[in-house]
Amino acid sequence: MNRLVTFTSDFGRQDSYVASVKTRILAGAPGTTIVDVTHDVRAFTPALALPPLIEIMQVAPPGTVHLAVVDPGVGSERRALAGEGRGFIFLLPDNGLPARLSEWVGEILFYHLDSPERFGGRATATFQGRDLFAPAVAALASGRTTPKELGPPVATGSLLPEEGLGPAETGRLLIWNTDRFGNLLLEFFADLPPKDVRIAHQGRRIPYVRRYQEVARGDLGCLINSTGWLEIFCREGDASKKTGLGVMDRVAGEIEGGAGRTLRLSDRGESQHR
Repeated sequence: MNRLVTFTSDFGRQDSYVASVKTRILAGAPGTTIVDVTHDVRAFTPALALPPLIEIMQVAPPGTVHLAVVDPGVGSERRALAGEGRGFIFLLPDNGLPARLSEWVGEILFYHLDSPERFGGRATATFQGRDLFAPAVAALASGRTTPKELGPPVATGSLLPEEGLGPAETGRLLIWNTDRFGNLLLEFFADLPPKDVRIAHQGRRIPYVRRYQEVARGDLGCLINSTGWLEIFCREGDASKKTGLGVMDRVAGEIEGGAGRTLRLSDRGESQHR
Protein backbone atom coordinates (compact mmCIF):
# COMPACT_ATOMS: atom_id res chain seq x y z
CA MET A 1 0.00 0.00 0.00
CA ASN A 2 1.31 3.45 -0.90
CA ARG A 3 1.86 6.07 1.78
CA LEU A 4 -0.32 9.16 2.09
CA VAL A 5 1.34 12.25 0.59
CA THR A 6 0.66 15.87 1.56
CA PHE A 7 1.69 18.75 -0.68
CA THR A 8 2.35 22.34 0.41
CA SER A 9 3.70 25.04 -1.92
CA ASP A 10 3.58 28.63 -3.12
CA PHE A 11 2.62 27.54 -6.66
CA GLY A 12 -0.92 28.89 -6.61
CA ARG A 13 -3.63 27.49 -8.91
CA GLN A 14 -3.32 29.71 -11.97
CA ASP A 15 -0.77 27.54 -13.75
CA SER A 16 -0.07 23.84 -14.30
CA TYR A 17 2.64 23.59 -11.64
CA VAL A 18 0.62 21.77 -8.99
CA ALA A 19 -0.89 19.37 -11.52
CA SER A 20 2.54 18.65 -13.02
CA VAL A 21 4.02 17.71 -9.64
CA LYS A 22 1.07 15.52 -8.70
CA THR A 23 1.01 13.81 -12.08
CA ARG A 24 4.73 13.05 -11.82
CA ILE A 25 4.17 11.50 -8.38
CA LEU A 26 1.26 9.41 -9.61
CA ALA A 27 3.22 8.25 -12.66
CA GLY A 28 5.84 6.79 -10.34
CA ALA A 29 3.49 5.61 -7.60
CA PRO A 30 0.04 4.86 -9.08
CA GLY A 31 -2.78 4.83 -6.57
CA THR A 32 -1.09 7.22 -4.15
CA THR A 33 -3.43 9.58 -2.31
CA ILE A 34 -2.17 13.17 -2.46
CA VAL A 35 -3.67 15.76 -0.11
CA ASP A 36 -3.26 19.43 -1.12
CA VAL A 37 -2.57 21.30 2.10
CA THR A 38 -2.24 24.74 0.52
CA HIS A 39 -0.61 26.22 -2.55
CA ASP A 40 -1.07 29.79 -1.39
CA VAL A 41 1.93 30.15 0.90
CA ARG A 42 3.32 33.66 0.39
CA ALA A 43 5.70 33.42 -2.57
CA PHE A 44 9.41 33.09 -1.81
CA THR A 45 8.83 32.87 1.97
CA PRO A 46 9.73 29.30 3.01
CA ALA A 47 9.16 29.84 6.74
CA LEU A 48 5.47 30.50 6.11
CA ALA A 49 5.10 26.89 4.99
CA LEU A 50 5.82 25.82 8.59
CA PRO A 51 2.35 26.60 10.05
CA PRO A 52 0.38 24.55 7.48
CA LEU A 53 2.88 21.72 7.91
CA ILE A 54 2.37 21.83 11.67
CA GLU A 55 -1.39 21.79 11.20
CA ILE A 56 -1.48 18.83 8.82
CA MET A 57 0.93 16.85 10.99
CA GLN A 58 -1.63 17.02 13.79
CA VAL A 59 -4.03 14.85 11.79
CA ALA A 60 -1.81 12.90 9.38
CA PRO A 61 -1.24 9.20 10.10
CA PRO A 62 2.25 7.82 10.80
CA GLY A 63 4.21 7.16 7.64
CA THR A 64 2.83 10.16 5.75
CA VAL A 65 5.18 11.79 3.24
CA HIS A 66 5.10 15.60 3.56
CA LEU A 67 6.26 17.50 0.45
CA ALA A 68 6.82 21.24 0.95
CA VAL A 69 8.15 23.28 -1.96
CA VAL A 70 8.59 27.01 -1.42
CA ASP A 71 11.88 27.35 -3.20
CA PRO A 72 13.33 30.78 -4.04
CA GLY A 73 16.74 29.09 -4.35
CA VAL A 74 15.71 26.63 -7.07
CA GLY A 75 18.58 25.97 -9.49
CA SER A 76 21.20 27.22 -7.04
CA GLU A 77 23.59 25.18 -4.89
CA ARG A 78 21.05 24.90 -2.06
CA ARG A 79 20.50 21.27 -1.10
CA ALA A 80 17.44 19.15 -1.76
CA LEU A 81 16.63 17.16 1.38
CA ALA A 82 14.73 14.15 2.58
CA GLY A 83 14.04 13.86 6.29
CA GLU A 84 12.48 11.44 8.73
CA GLY A 85 11.25 12.02 12.25
CA ARG A 86 8.13 11.90 14.43
CA GLY A 87 6.99 8.97 12.29
CA PHE A 88 6.87 11.10 9.12
CA ILE A 89 8.94 11.58 5.98
CA PHE A 90 9.70 15.08 4.68
CA LEU A 91 10.89 16.33 1.30
CA LEU A 92 11.89 19.97 0.99
CA PRO A 93 14.70 22.32 -0.04
CA ASP A 94 17.33 23.47 2.45
CA ASN A 95 16.11 27.05 2.64
CA GLY A 96 15.51 27.72 6.34
CA LEU A 97 12.33 25.65 6.58
CA PRO A 98 14.09 22.36 7.49
CA ALA A 99 15.97 24.09 10.31
CA ARG A 100 12.80 25.63 11.76
CA LEU A 101 10.85 22.40 11.30
CA SER A 102 13.51 20.49 13.20
CA GLU A 103 13.49 23.07 16.00
CA TRP A 104 9.72 23.00 16.18
CA VAL A 105 8.92 19.28 16.13
CA GLY A 106 12.11 17.77 17.53
CA GLU A 107 14.92 15.78 16.02
CA ILE A 108 14.63 15.04 12.31
CA LEU A 109 17.32 13.13 10.42
CA PHE A 110 18.02 14.75 7.06
CA TYR A 111 19.67 13.35 3.94
CA HIS A 112 21.03 15.18 0.90
CA LEU A 113 19.47 14.15 -2.41
CA ASP A 114 22.83 14.61 -4.11
CA SER A 115 22.26 12.07 -6.91
CA PRO A 116 18.69 12.46 -8.20
CA GLU A 117 19.27 9.83 -10.88
CA ARG A 118 19.10 7.21 -8.10
CA PHE A 119 15.34 7.68 -7.98
CA GLY A 120 14.66 8.90 -11.51
CA GLY A 121 14.97 12.61 -10.81
CA ARG A 122 16.87 15.53 -12.34
CA ALA A 123 18.26 18.70 -10.77
CA THR A 124 16.81 21.08 -13.34
CA ALA A 125 17.19 24.85 -13.29
CA THR A 126 13.64 26.08 -12.61
CA PHE A 127 11.19 23.32 -11.64
CA GLN A 128 12.70 20.88 -9.17
CA GLY A 129 9.33 20.39 -7.52
CA ARG A 130 8.38 18.32 -10.55
CA ASP A 131 11.77 17.10 -11.75
CA LEU A 132 13.54 16.22 -8.49
CA PHE A 133 11.17 16.17 -5.52
CA ALA A 134 8.20 14.46 -7.19
CA PRO A 135 10.23 11.39 -8.28
CA ALA A 136 11.68 11.18 -4.76
CA VAL A 137 8.17 11.33 -3.30
CA ALA A 138 7.06 8.54 -5.64
CA ALA A 139 9.99 6.33 -4.67
CA LEU A 140 9.31 6.86 -0.97
CA ALA A 141 5.52 6.64 -1.15
CA SER A 142 5.66 3.36 -3.03
CA GLY A 143 8.14 1.85 -0.60
CA ARG A 144 10.87 1.38 -3.20
CA THR A 145 13.37 3.24 -1.05
CA THR A 146 13.89 4.98 2.32
CA PRO A 147 15.20 8.48 3.07
CA LYS A 148 18.63 7.23 4.16
CA GLU A 149 19.02 5.42 0.85
CA LEU A 150 18.57 8.64 -1.11
CA GLY A 151 21.79 10.33 -0.08
CA PRO A 152 24.35 11.09 2.63
CA PRO A 153 23.25 12.34 6.06
CA VAL A 154 23.13 16.07 6.73
CA ALA A 155 24.19 17.48 10.10
CA THR A 156 21.40 19.52 11.66
CA GLY A 157 23.88 22.26 12.47
CA SER A 158 24.68 22.68 8.78
CA LEU A 159 21.07 23.47 7.78
CA LEU A 160 20.57 26.97 6.45
CA PRO A 161 18.98 29.32 8.99
CA GLU A 162 15.60 30.94 8.41
CA GLU A 163 16.12 34.57 7.40
CA GLY A 164 12.95 35.78 5.71
CA LEU A 165 10.86 36.65 8.78
CA GLY A 166 13.49 38.38 10.88
CA PRO A 167 13.79 38.08 14.67
CA ALA A 168 10.91 38.17 17.12
CA GLU A 169 9.94 41.63 18.34
CA THR A 170 9.00 42.37 21.93
CA GLY A 171 5.36 43.39 22.05
CA ARG A 172 4.76 42.75 18.33
CA LEU A 173 3.18 39.69 16.70
CA LEU A 174 3.51 38.71 13.05
CA ILE A 175 0.49 37.79 10.90
CA TRP A 176 1.38 34.65 8.95
CA ASN A 177 -1.93 34.02 7.19
CA THR A 178 -5.32 35.47 6.32
CA ASP A 179 -7.74 32.61 5.92
CA ARG A 180 -10.86 32.17 3.77
CA PHE A 181 -12.99 33.93 6.39
CA GLY A 182 -10.68 36.91 6.81
CA ASN A 183 -9.32 35.70 10.15
CA LEU A 184 -5.79 36.90 10.93
CA LEU A 185 -3.53 34.06 12.08
CA LEU A 186 -0.77 35.30 14.35
CA GLU A 187 2.60 33.70 14.95
CA PHE A 188 1.93 32.55 18.52
CA PHE A 189 1.09 28.86 18.91
CA ALA A 190 -0.27 27.88 22.32
CA ASP A 191 0.78 24.65 23.99
CA LEU A 192 -1.16 25.89 27.04
CA PRO A 193 -3.72 28.70 26.50
CA PRO A 194 -2.66 32.08 27.90
CA LYS A 195 -4.37 33.58 30.89
CA ASP A 196 -4.73 36.83 28.97
CA VAL A 197 -3.84 38.30 25.57
CA ARG A 198 -3.66 42.04 25.13
CA ILE A 199 -3.88 43.06 21.47
CA ALA A 200 -4.64 46.59 20.38
CA HIS A 201 -5.61 48.00 17.00
CA GLN A 202 -5.87 51.72 16.33
CA GLY A 203 -5.69 52.40 20.03
CA ARG A 204 -8.51 50.03 20.99
CA ARG A 205 -8.04 46.73 22.76
CA ILE A 206 -9.37 43.62 21.04
CA PRO A 207 -11.08 41.38 23.62
CA TYR A 208 -9.55 37.96 24.31
CA VAL A 209 -12.30 35.33 24.40
CA ARG A 210 -12.80 31.58 24.15
CA ARG A 211 -15.49 31.47 21.45
CA TYR A 212 -16.59 33.64 18.53
CA GLN A 213 -20.02 34.15 20.09
CA GLU A 214 -18.57 36.08 23.03
CA VAL A 215 -18.42 39.26 20.93
CA ALA A 216 -21.23 40.97 19.05
CA ARG A 217 -21.72 40.37 15.32
CA GLY A 218 -19.35 42.56 13.35
CA ASP A 219 -17.00 43.13 16.31
CA LEU A 220 -13.37 42.06 16.59
CA GLY A 221 -12.07 39.50 19.06
CA CYS A 222 -9.06 37.27 19.50
CA LEU A 223 -8.80 33.67 20.68
CA ILE A 224 -6.71 30.53 20.54
CA ASN A 225 -8.24 28.54 17.71
CA SER A 226 -8.78 24.79 17.68
CA THR A 227 -5.40 24.15 16.07
CA GLY A 228 -3.54 26.25 18.63
CA TRP A 229 -2.84 29.52 16.80
CA LEU A 230 -3.67 32.93 18.19
CA GLU A 231 -6.27 34.43 15.85
CA ILE A 232 -7.91 37.82 15.39
CA PHE A 233 -11.44 37.44 14.06
CA CYS A 234 -14.47 39.51 13.22
CA ARG A 235 -17.61 37.67 14.20
CA GLU A 236 -19.46 36.78 11.00
CA GLY A 237 -17.29 39.31 9.21
CA ASP A 238 -13.80 39.79 7.78
CA ALA A 239 -11.11 40.86 10.24
CA SER A 240 -8.60 41.51 7.47
CA LYS A 241 -10.92 43.99 5.74
CA LYS A 242 -12.05 45.54 9.01
CA THR A 243 -8.49 46.17 10.21
CA GLY A 244 -6.70 46.62 6.89
CA LEU A 245 -4.09 44.08 8.03
CA GLY A 246 -2.64 41.15 6.11
CA VAL A 247 0.19 38.66 5.83
CA MET A 248 3.56 39.89 7.18
CA ASP A 249 1.98 42.82 9.03
CA ARG A 250 2.58 43.14 12.77
CA VAL A 251 0.16 43.92 15.57
CA ALA A 252 0.85 45.18 19.07
CA GLY A 253 0.33 42.29 21.47
CA GLU A 254 1.32 40.91 24.85
CA ILE A 255 0.69 37.40 26.12
CA GLU A 256 0.28 36.67 29.83
CA GLY A 257 0.60 33.17 31.23
CA GLY A 258 0.22 29.88 29.44
CA ALA A 259 2.97 28.40 27.32
CA GLY A 260 3.69 28.35 23.62
CA ARG A 261 6.00 29.16 20.77
CA THR A 262 6.39 31.80 18.07
CA LEU A 263 7.33 31.40 14.42
CA ARG A 264 10.10 33.96 14.74
CA LEU A 265 13.08 33.32 16.95
CA SER A 266 14.45 35.80 19.46
CA ASP A 267 17.95 37.19 19.06
CA ARG A 268 19.01 34.31 21.33
CA GLY A 269 17.54 31.76 18.95
CA GLU A 270 14.54 31.01 21.19
CA SER A 271 10.88 30.61 20.23
CA GLN A 272 9.50 29.51 23.59
CA HIS A 273 7.03 31.58 25.62
CA ARG A 274 6.36 30.66 29.23
